[in-house]
Amino acid sequence: MLLFGPFRFDAERLVLYTGQSQQLLRPKVLQLLAYFLTHPNQVIKRETLLSALWQHGEYREAALTQSINELRQALGDNAQNPIYIRTLPQQGYQWICEVNAAKCAKKRAKQMGVAVSLAAVLLFAMANMDAIWPLSSNEQTQQKPALLILPLQNETGVEANAWWGYAIESELKVLLQNHYQLKPKSQAPELLELPKEQQPHTLALTLKPRQQRFILQISLNGRTTDVIVEQLGHNFSDIATRVLMALEVTSDHENKTAAPVKDLSDYYRGLQALNEYGPELAKSYFEAALVRVPEHLPSQLELAQVTWQQGDVAQAKARFDKITLGDAPDGLQARYHLYKGTFEKALGEFEAALNSAKLGLRAAQQSQQIELIASAYQLQADIYWHTLQWQDYTLAMNAAYALIGSRSFAYSEAQRSFYLANPPAAGPQEKNHLNLVQSKKVLSQAIDYYRQISANLELATSLFAYGQNYLVPVNEGEQSLLEALDIVADSGNEYVKVQVLTYLGFYYIQLHQGEKALYYLDQVKIHESFLPATEQLRLLKAMAWMDIGLVKNDQNALDNAKRQYHQLLEADYISPLTHANTQLMLAWIGLKQGELETAQTLTEQALLAYQRFKLADVAIYAEYTKMYIHLKRGQPERALALADSDNTEAHLMLFYTSAAAQMINNDALAAHSKAKLSALRNSDGLLQQLDEFTRLVGHTDKNIVDLLDAPYSVYCQSKWILE
Repeated sequence: MLLFGPFRFDAERLVLYTGQSQQLLRPKVLQLLAYFLTHPNQVIKRETLLSALWQHGEYREAALTQSINELRQALGDNAQNPIYIRTLPQQGYQWICEVNAAKCAKKRAKQMGVAVSLAAVLLFAMANMDAIWPLSSNEQTQQKPALLILPLQNETGVEANAWWGYAIESELKVLLQNHYQLKPKSQAPELLELPKEQQPHTLALTLKPRQQRFILQISLNGRTTDVIVEQLGHNFSDIATRVLMALEVTSDHENKTAAPVKDLSDYYRGLQALNEYGPELAKSYFEAALVRVPEHLPSQLELAQVTWQQGDVAQAKARFDKITLGDAPDGLQARYHLYKGTFEKALGEFEAALNSAKLGLRAAQQSQQIELIASAYQLQADIYWHTLQWQDYTLAMNAAYALIGSRSFAYSEAQRSFYLANPPAAGPQEKNHLNLVQSKKVLSQAIDYYRQISANLELATSLFAYGQNYLVPVNEGEQSLLEALDIVADSGNEYVKVQVLTYLGFYYIQLHQGEKALYYLDQVKIHESFLPATEQLRLLKAMAWMDIGLVKNDQNALDNAKRQYHQLLEADYISPLTHANTQLMLAWIGLKQGELETAQTLTEQALLAYQRFKLADVAIYAEYTKMYIHLKRGQPERALALADSDNTEAHLMLFYTSAAAQMINNDALAAHSKAKLSALRNSDGLLQQLDEFTRLVGHTDKNIVDLLDAPYSVYCQSKWILE
């Protein structure tokens, strides 16, 4: 037993204890801890850890980073002030805690001999980890060849026959999951863009007519075979088994007593309708499936999901409550908890949603389905983001990234990048920018792919996320959003329709087109139980009226916006973040109306909230608003005290810094800030204002600060990179 700090580590069983409590960690994290304990005080390169613990896998680098983060979190360690694991930039990691001592100290282990003497035991345990503790799902699947099952190509000439592809694909997944690492179908756009040698095996299915019957043509790894299908009934399991026998994929085809065949054709028709047309058509099929097979859990679950998406909250709750999982398969249990957790999140019931997400993750890991595991982590990330738990948010998103790569950011991060209406987690601007670069590429691939296979709902989701990406040109992004709206408007998915309409409102607010924003926001019809979405809608409507008032100098519009903001502040439900955003919006109205004292008080209150919640990106708005107030009062020194010399991305902060420096004749600082500003895209207009400002400083009594753009000239920092 190794001792370090308050922890005990069982070297034979690879179990970590705090007191008498066992720390539940993934096997790979425990292997990482064991490696550190056998190499105390040594500088260990990332390449060394990857070679020792992650010989294979697509996302080795991300998996190592995630495991380091999980280990630090379990130990209560801090990367900036480490007690256990020190990060050495450009070098690697170092275990700095004394091992086999009662207390931990930041010095070399005095009992190196004891620790090293246990190295053989630890390394043996690591080598035989499978016998001690089953591998996590991601680690198990990495040992199997990867397989992507492509959507069935329906060449029968009858569109209605496409449902059969969903059925046969479902049966094939069950038969193949023990032999392959099944890649999610939604990952196909990325995987098929990889070089040929990096692509997974692909199983392609084509259904063709042949006289009075059908031929199912199957292609796997260059081998092609045909299976005769007498009729498209519900004998899916039998046909799937014949497919694998024909391909000689596995020899496990001994005859077993066949279970009674149930007619699930309506269920699979529902899945096809859900994917290609949306919930409105799918709902009738799932209801029909339950008439035929009332106990069919997948149909019950899908019906509960589409019910709340259509806005029937009470009925959806009743359907979820009615479902009894019993001994349902792990994958189905995972879907239940994830569906329910997503519903609870939409209602603003974040504690219940997080519990559902954790239950979903546990079941997903047991099922060994990568897509489900990643979805569980992404749901957790969404909840942590809403509850402002940034460290947990980062860990959850890193876990999703380790499983499915950049696609985990493509949808989640897109909606988090419109700042004041839906601000992102605090973090380096460069990281957000890189995520958007990769997401743009991934989403573009997805859009092309989903167009080809006529997966309309997934196409709409991809178009929606693509339109929210700030690296997409304005005209292209606008068309993407409007196309997404056209698709979801006819799908019956009212909740997604609300999301698209709401974002379109914010999109036009960014472009200072308040009337157009209200056109879309006024179309939003949402059940009052969806508290977060309702709150966001109220904020955006007030912002649209504020924009009209600011752009057109319309006092009635400003008064309307101010009244709506105050009503929002008095609402029974308002998140801390929306509360702070509303205060800042009211401060901007105060600036427009010349109420500097009120504007300053509200700005300071908003800034304190942003700082408390560690929202560095959003805090910039309040910081440069305070700078502007000081400039209006003729206090350039106080404005400069707020300047952040490290921030090279905030246009207005650099703009105000240069102006304040000119007012006190600090030519060097003025030139330096102006140079930084000129390096940013879309800064020409601000640079022209600075030139005019320079010409007038000291030569006129005119209030030259009126020449400068006010803080409300932009509602989103990312607006500056819109083209």
